[in-house]
Amino acid sequence: MAKKKTSAYKIISDSGGNRYKFYCDLSGALVCTTNTYCESTPEAELEAAWEAEGKKNFNFCHKCGKWVIEAMYNADALECVECAPWENTPEYCKFCGGKVSVSDAVCPKCGEKLIYGGNFNDLLQQE
Repeated sequence: MAKKKTSAYKIISDSGGNRYKFYCDLSGALVCTTNTYCESTPEAELEAAWEAEGKKNFNFCHKCGKWVIEAMYNADALECVECAPWENTPEYCKFCGGKVSVSDAVCPKCGEKLIYGGNFNDLLQQE
């Protein structure tokens, strides 16, 4: 998958340059409208607007490459909710059916690693 450089956007012509409207790739919601930018090329102008104002308002889906707002992002999976839908807090291990708590990083019965349990950063370091 090639990484998209920016989210969906529209150019607003302005005297002395252009402004940009950046939209969530999943919901289509308008997320931000930038100040005016004037660079030597259209590509440089877009990159300057994205890096300075747009990018900080989005999360990048590591599976499909979409730029999405916080409400459309599953931070546990580092993916958009289309690729990794939110789930209710698991009560039972999907491997053995044993009872688990939200703080369990591994199933207390079978020892399998639980995706949404424990501290996510600890799980990433274990892989």
